[in-house]
Amino acid sequence: MSAPLILCACSANNPMDKVTGTANGSETNGETTGKTDGNGTGDGTGDSTASDGDESPPDNCGDGVFDEDAGEECDLGASNSDNGSCTSMCKLATCGDGLIHIGEEECDDANDDQSDECTSLCKGPSCDDGIVSGVESDVDCGPGCEPCQLGQSCLSNNDCETAGCIDETCRYAYSCAELHSIGQGLGDGRYWIDPDGPQGSSAFEVHCEMDLAGGGWTLVLISSDDGQDTWTWDNRAWLGADVTIVGTLDEIDHDFKSRAYNELPFADLLFTHAPSTIWAQYDDVGDGGDLGNFVAAIDVPDCNPDLGGNGFKMTDGTLMSSEFEQNPMLCDTDLYFNVGDHEWEYFDGCPDLGSSYNNAAYGPVWNAGRNHGCDFDDPGYATLGPMNPCGECGDAAAIEYTVMGFGEPLAINTGAAGAAGNFMRVYVR
Repeated sequence: MSAPLILCACSANNPMDKVTGTANGSETNGETTGKTDGNGTGDGTGDSTASDGDESPPDNCGDGVFDEDAGEECDLGASNSDNGSCTSMCKLATCGDGLIHIGEEECDDANDDQSDECTSLCKGPSCDDGIVSGVESDVDCGPGCEPCQLGQSCLSNNDCETAGCIDETCRYAYSCAELHSIGQGLGDGRYWIDPDGPQGSSAFEVHCEMDLAGGGWTLVLISSDDGQDTWTWDNRAWLGADVTIVGTLDEIDHDFKSRAYNELPFADLLFTHAPSTIWAQYDDVGDGGDLGNFVAAIDVPDCNPDLGGNGFKMTDGTLMSSEFEQNPMLCDTDLYFNVGDHEWEYFDGCPDLGSSYNNAAYGPVWNAGRNHGCDFDDPGYATLGPMNPCGECGDAAAIEYTVMGFGEPLAINTGAAGAAGNFMRVYVR
């Protein structure tokens, strides 16, 4: 006989009332008896069951006779097993009972934590279990699984098909600048953006420059010496509000124009020249709209006699003006747009695009000096292609002048002519 346990089942009226019993509840002393769980606990009813933490089986559990009244859910007799369909407690095996039903369950940790090694399905986490399990960021996607789709939850860019995990949701970034701002080591390359958000026009693919000049730049235009007459005076509207798309991201050394040129709001501009690698950055140029409409809003031609040296200032880069004696020469590093020919001998003809020697430029242009020196003598020779067909210029309207912006004035277009060896890329941010 085991040593008696002393349990206090004291009433408020008589705190000295006591019940004594053995660990198995077989011996009692007093008016109130009950079964205990071996720790001396009981409900005092004379017919108590064990506590949840150490439950005892129904009295006849294991005799092979199913007794529902006794609280049995099943009884397979000697075949009762904590690894089988009917447990040693005569309970039906269920997921979450902390027992592994061999052949039916892989595991059972009796909790609802889906991130541990055993999910509430009594299986290990998998990419096709229909729940957010393991290290997944959303249902069956994210780390270790397929990338998550638009609108699904994420923890990092790598979790998303869009490469944009923004506010813990997979969505297209508005721009390369936004992609860059969320960090996580995204490098130069192709990404999808959606400048006007999911309720606007469709997303599209762009090339992002993520390292140079602080990164976050979206490629919008390329002017290339690729043997094609793309950026001509006849096609000058393509550098303005006309939404014509040119080229492909598969060839970013050829003439190219992205949807972003006419859809992506910008503030800053970046120009990179090849093969020289010279670059120039201009901040605070844009006014909240896209580059195409920005260019289209500027008068053509700009004949302000005080324009030289008063353009948009270069804020960073390796571009430098050339020696004054050089012909052609780069008079300064400022950026200008839609400049007329300021050649002093014919300056009165600057506003007249039909005058004999007006080599006006359309789009981005630099201050170049040719036979009559600075400022803006034949600015068409420092543009991205479109040069006004002056009265003495022949069929210039259909010709792309492959001068590559500041490339011609600096004599740095040293690549093979007509073979995309010389080109200038234009980025916005």
